[in-house]
This record gives sequence, structure tokens and C-alpha cells, in this order.
Amino acid sequence: MGDVVQTLGAVAALHRARPDWRLVFVTQTTFAPLLEGLAGIAHVVTFARRGGLRGFFALRRQLRAMRADLALDLQGNWKSALVARCSGARDVVGIAAAWRQEPASRVLLRRLVDGGGAPHPARLAYEVVRDVAPEARFELPRLVATDAERRREIAALAAIGIDATQPFAVIVGTDPRDPRALRPARVPELVAAMRVPCVWLLGPAEAALAPPAGLPTLRHGPGAVRRLIALGAVVGAVGGEVVGPDQGASHVLAAAGASCRVLFGAQDPLRTAPPSAVALVHPQGPTCRPCRASLCRHPDGPVCMEFGLADALPVALGLPDPVGARPH
Repeated sequence: MGDVVQTLGAVAALHRARPDWRLVFVTQTTFAPLLEGLAGIAHVVTFARRGGLRGFFALRRQLRAMRADLALDLQGNWKSALVARCSGARDVVGIAAAWRQEPASRVLLRRLVDGGGAPHPARLAYEVVRDVAPEARFELPRLVATDAERRREIAALAAIGIDATQPFAVIVGTDPRDPRALRPARVPELVAAMRVPCVWLLGPAEAALAPPAGLPTLRHGPGAVRRLIALGAVVGAVGGEVVGPDQGASHVLAAAGASCRVLFGAQDPLRTAPPSAVALVHPQGPTCRPCRASLCRHPDGPVCMEFGLADALPVALGLPDPVGARPH
């Protein structure tokens, strides 16, 4: 989910620079709702991640029927490169090997773009766009909630005692087995630091996770990405804030308008941080940094996340100045 959000600023920049181009966005079925209401995306093509060969050939037929002139690989891995190549476009463009998530996947592309600078994925996607539209200016990803979606989320917050007409904070909870997760024992410390009413946000993977005592909890079920967008819009509208780990929910909330601080332990914010968020890193810099593992192999668990806001150090992401940047 975060990877999809990272590309959306580049898509917006391309649409602004080439409004006459018909842009088709290809993504997994689960993430398609993120794209509803976004200017410039004429059509969304979806595929099942585990659809096998049958799913791949169905996707290939659908894309080739569109007779695309150009395919942009904005993610830099095998899957995105394969989708771009199977579109049948004569020009298939992506970032060069040194900046790709999976460097060998460059063999599927017809033209490579030098990344230069910081390896942040939002900036690299923008470099690919700028190769075909040199006048395009960097934009931050933005997600759009409808009025009805915002009203429903305000009602859900009211049901757990949160007045969404006043500033409040969202703490993004995550299964502690994930090495990126905030440590549950440190959540009360985060709540005390916010000095506004706080809500703990849990997703479907955290169905069995018990909330800290006395902390209102908002639970989003499977497929609730539109609710995340609405929540981010509500937080942003009242000057609230989000504090969370580097996961999809934090990316969506930030892109929907919420001011967001994201805490990093051993992970590298230059490669994964939400581009509109403030990235905060562990002050001591654990020896396992940078870590891209999905499971922590440290004998004591993810000790890299044992720190609080007061100790965290901000990191500059090395992104260009965006068009119409939101103040944070």
C-alpha cells in the first residue's frame, strides 16, 4: 500500500505536465480504492497478486488491447517491470539498476533513467516521469476522501469518545512481531507527549491486539483503505497529527492530509519514508541499520524501536521542492 502511495506524486506531476495524455494505472486489486477520485487517472487496471499464469495472461491481454504508447515502471522491482513490459508499449521506461529495489529487473525495460541523488522512491518515480515530461515539477502524493466518507469517520470517532472538531492525535498500532512496529509498552509515553486526545488505530492484522488501558481504539477491518483516507482528511482538517511506524497506514494518512511523524528504528527513511511526513530515527543508530527484513532476527526482538519522540532525530529526505506543498 505504501509503495502505491509513493508513486502518486509522480502521476500527478505527469498529468499536470501532459494533461492530454490518457493515464492508466495498474495495481493490485486490494489497492485500487486508493485511486478513486484522483485527477488524471483515466482508468485503473487491477490484477490479483496470487493469480498465477492465468491472471498474468488475462492482465497482458487487457493491457495490450489498450495499445499503449508508453509504459512507466515507477516502482523498480520485478513485478512492476514485468507489468510495464507486458503492456506491449514500444517505449518501456524505468529507473536504472543502481536505484532499483530489485536491480536485475532492469532487463525487462527498454530504456533506463539515471536516478542520481537520494534513493527515495517518490523522487525516483518523479525522475522517470521527468524523462518523458522534462518540465514536470515534483509533487507530493495526495489522496481524496469524499464528504460522506469523512462524515462516517467522524461518527466512528465520536462513538469512541473523540471529538473530531478539535485537534486530536492518531497513534498507528501494529502487530509487535513486525520489526517496524511501535513498541506497545512505549505507547503511553507517546500519548503523554501529544498533549491532545489520542486514539489508537488498529488494522485487520491487529485484530487480537489489546489496546493500552484507557486509550480509545479505532479498528479498521479488511479492505478499509477508504476509511484510512477519510481519517487522514479529518485529522488534517482540525490540525491534528499522526504518529506511527513506516507502514502503509502511515503513508495513506499522510497523503490524505494529516501531519505525520514516522518513527524509524533500523529501517532506512531515505528509501521508504512517506514523502510528506517528518521522518524520525533512533538516536543511537542500531548496528543492524539499514534493515529491510520483514521479520526481526535480533535475539532480543526489534530493540531498534525502543525509543520515544523526545529522543528521536529528524532526517532530511532529499526531496525536491514540491508544487503546492502543504504546511506541516
